[in-house]
Amino acid sequence: MSDCYDTAQICLNGHVINDNFHKFPAQNADHCSKCGEPTIVQCPSCKSEIRGSYEVEGVGGSGGGCQGPAFCHKCGKAYPWTEKRLQAAKQLADEYDELSNDEKEKLKGSLDDLVRESAMTEVAGLRFKKIMKKVGKESYDGMKSILTNIASEALKKTIFGP
Repeated sequence: MSDCYDTAQICLNGHVINDNFHKFPAQNADHCSKCGEPTIVQCPSCKSEIRGSYEVEGVGGSGGGCQGPAFCHKCGKAYPWTEKRLQAAKQLADEYDELSNDEKEKLKGSLDDLVRESAMTEVAGLRFKKIMKKVGKESYDGMKSILTNIASEALKKTIFGP
């Protein structure tokens, strides 16, 4: 064996079932025990295995506590849980009565850039913070809850604080 990733088994809502699918098959499950959704081990778009625990020869895995990736490392498409969270965030934005229709559209347009680390991520983060100041704490907390699992660590600190 050489250094490599094991495969992760993740439900369609993004709950990691097993980040060592091949190494510890006894932990595999067809459905999630948290939400009941089916589990997958491959990208639905390109069929590449989802990266799980990184195994280093002679050291063992980094397993345990793996968070599912937001995008496929092979084709770059969003995984189903990322798509579901983005759709939920966009639907939630439509519920913010405190925002004008223009602000809602700007917020929804920024969400895709918030979950990707790109040149537009910082701009989207600043726009997000500016717009979210207009909604109440409950609305802010709802959006934070949806985005926390798919945003990068750096972005989480930028838009949600430490």
